[in-house]
Amino acid sequence: MVERPNTTSTLSAGLNAELPASTRALKVSVVEGLCVLVLRHLAGGAAEVDAALAAAHLDALPKPGSCLGDDPWQVWIGPAESLLLTTNGKVAGDILSALHPGCSGLACVVDQSAGWLVFEWLGAGVDDLLPRLLDASAVPRQAGQGARARFMDISAVVMRVGPDRVLLAVERTHGSYAAQWISHAWSAALD
Repeated sequence: MVERPNTTSTLSAGLNAELPASTRALKVSVVEGLCVLVLRHLAGGAAEVDAALAAAHLDALPKPGSCLGDDPWQVWIGPAESLLLTTNGKVAGDILSALHPGCSGLACVVDQSAGWLVFEWLGAGVDDLLPRLLDASAVPRQAGQGARARFMDISAVVMRVGPDRVLLAVERTHGSYAAQWISHAWSAALD
């Protein structure tokens, strides 16, 4: 069994401190220690990615609008790209080894772990918060849905991984900005 990701950080503590007391039923935290891999392929290369995923005992590439798994998570982000997030170093290493850049002309994986910040939203308030921050058509309504989305005015990847659990991945450089918007959206919800 894979351990639950570490969700303690200074940013998490600061964000939770900013949330109004009545919204604390929703826990918002930063997930630390995730490997974030971008799986890319050209036409005809999806089979190579699927083979690498199968060798690591993972599902084939997700379909548009979907996310798969429970650490590792896979989410469709475009016709030739998906994102794989995991705390399992062996899985990440196996995928990196099988699809490292240059080993194939049709598919590759790029480790972008240092470039992403992932927020976990956990609790009954998820459905109140998402429509305030994402376009209505981008809100994942059911577990297993996910995609690239517009989070306020930046690009993000959002995944509904459980009924009251959402992962939101943004470029790390936008982490504080995203945290401020999350806090602002909750404050506005109470007005």
